[in-house]
Amino acid sequence: MMEKVFLGNLAGDVNEGTLRKLLEQQGIIFNNISMKRNFAFVTVKDKLSVEEVVKKLNGYTLEGSVMQAEPSNGKKSRRTNKIQIRNLPRHCSKEQIEELVNVTSRNPKKFEQVGSEGIMYVTFNTPEEAEECVEQLNDYRFEDGTQIKVDFFRNQRRSNRSNSNSNSGLARQDLPLRIVVASDYIGAVIGKQGQTIRKITSESRARVDIHRRESHVPDTLITIKGSPESCSKACKEIMTVVRQEADLLNRGDVPFRILCPNSICGRIIGKQGNVIKVFMEKTNTNIVVSSFDPFPGGLMDSTNSYIDRVITITGSTDGCSEAEEKISEKMRQCFEQDASSFQFGAQQHMMFSGMSALPLMPAMGPYQGLRPPVPYMGAAYYPGAYGGPPQVQQQPEVVQLYIPEKSVGAVIGSKGQNIKNIMRISGARIKILGANDKNGSGENNPFSHSGDERKAVISGSPEAQWKAQFFIFEKVKNELRLAAHDEVHLRTEIMVPKQSIGRIIGKGGQN
Repeated sequence: MMEKVFLGNLAGDVNEGTLRKLLEQQGIIFNNISMKRNFAFVTVKDKLSVEEVVKKLNGYTLEGSVMQAEPSNGKKSRRTNKIQIRNLPRHCSKEQIEELVNVTSRNPKKFEQVGSEGIMYVTFNTPEEAEECVEQLNDYRFEDGTQIKVDFFRNQRRSNRSNSNSNSGLARQDLPLRIVVASDYIGAVIGKQGQTIRKITSESRARVDIHRRESHVPDTLITIKGSPESCSKACKEIMTVVRQEADLLNRGDVPFRILCPNSICGRIIGKQGNVIKVFMEKTNTNIVVSSFDPFPGGLMDSTNSYIDRVITITGSTDGCSEAEEKISEKMRQCFEQDASSFQFGAQQHMMFSGMSALPLMPAMGPYQGLRPPVPYMGAAYYPGAYGGPPQVQQQPEVVQLYIPEKSVGAVIGSKGQNIKNIMRISGARIKILGANDKNGSGENNPFSHSGDERKAVISGSPEAQWKAQFFIFEKVKNELRLAAHDEVHLRTEIMVPKQSIGRIIGKGGQN
């Protein structure tokens, strides 16, 4: 009796020929390969052959993606009688989709349309009927050129039962795409009275959040949310507008930049760069991942564990867009693998600014200090309306940190570049007083610092405080050329209300 093996988590470029070559290299005897989008079924002669395929291919890295191999009819079967149709054109009604499904498949019994994301779920009587519909409709192209994507519905109930917070089962279409655009081009992206961005969101069916910037920040963060196809389509349109504006200003080609958490950058680069080399070869682009060093650039969190790095893509617009699709697909795969492999704690709600999506990293990149994003989503745009309701802010605090005089130059940096980066990363305001300005008012303070120290006044939220202090400590440590295990000791002063002194000291000084 013939048996089937499910091969999942396949890279977007893997086709039947690629799998056939791999199976032959591994010495696996097979009968047939049924290729789908990002997964496949391999028919083998018996259960012993199934075990052989699972043993050899489960966890195997193919085209930069770690494969999953399991019996298709076992307890872990991914087959289902429910499918999802994505990237539907805006002009297409539910009735038209139902008619298309009825013509190309058998016995659909339930249709569900999901919001305005261009997604529809279809339930069949059997998994075989659902599989037949996937084969017939995946990559079907409408007259306007829109290509729909059809695959099996991925049920999250199992992962939700294993995680009471139910955040680990992040759907692929929920992972946002974060890009960095020079602030000079944001006006062109928005367009007159928001016409350009409104057109982009309408045609792509993606939500585009443009984060408001501070005057000293040269770049603006744009967050795109929606299905993978919608995000990539909106991203390409934004890039097209940016490059058209750059041509008008005679600035040449503008590179395309994506934000990527450091925790998965290694897997995107691959061993000896093999994954990213494949991306570059197939898209005819050049891709560079930024280094670990936060100065200059500042794409680093003060914990050294959660870092946003910049992936810069140069090439034609089509090539850059194709490279973005491959990188984003790889990012989604990495996040899903991590989400299913680890338990996460308190930082679950801090993945992206304003999001409660994937519990992998707190939002502590350089753009965390930016003002709330400006939402643009079709008719939701109102000219002149920037941002939503006022955000709840933590009570600002003031801390005075004393820095050795010989280290002040390193903290400030050339033309103030370092101190600006620290303020940008932390969101705190920092003022380093002059050598003769002991208390900020020009008056000498007998209880102030000695002549070999300078006072830095740091104001901001508690979180901004410790971030800013961390980076200042790091700069002082580097300037003093201390070893990695050595500690820096700096004097800190905080103002405490008189009525709180007793509580801090405690009864009999116990506290």
